[in-house]
Amino acid sequence: AVKKDTGIDYLGKLFALLGQSIPSFWLGLILMWVFAVQLGLLPTSGRGSIFPNVAEGSFKHLILPAITLGWFQVAALMRLIRSSMLEVLDTEYVKLARIKGIPEWKVVWKHCLRNAMIAPLTYFGLILGGLMTGSVVTETVFTWPGVGLLAIDALRARDFQVVQSVVVFFAAIYILSNLIVDILYAYLDPRIRYTH
Repeated sequence: AVKKDTGIDYLGKLFALLGQSIPSFWLGLILMWVFAVQLGLLPTSGRGSIFPNVAEGSFKHLILPAITLGWFQVAALMRLIRSSMLEVLDTEYVKLARIKGIPEWKVVWKHCLRNAMIAPLTYFGLILGGLMTGSVVTETVFTWPGVGLLAIDALRARDFQVVQSVVVFFAAIYILSNLIVDILYAYLDPRIRYTH
């Protein structure tokens, strides 16, 4: 947002557009085909391997699912932060701070970014819960053993107690993430105070 209408800005907008228009399951399959099948750099599925190194094997198994899971959320956050920053950069107090001679980095980091993060923080709370529910698709595509794949397997086996447990777990994640966001609001916006 600081470098509006430059090459970096156009690349960021292109990434955000592609990130929000590509479905995660399709992105996962394409990443698997390119990096695992064609190039042979990364494994296609599973949780990890013990040879030659446990940490290295687990990390390699994590790269494609992490990119697939976070692609949409990062693109959406990028667009939201950019639009919020553009809005804040045009306010009177930012212009006044620049007139006073405050260095540009301080204006951007201390004044603009803090106020611009209020709207994206709301979305970030939804993303934290969405990452858990979005993991159902990602874990299925990559056969990653996790709560999402457990839910799919439980649905196939008609094990409704496990399905209910997964739903309650996802609901608890949503509630906890929204609580964390509410606490962070008070830190970012001094007008918000919580009383006993």
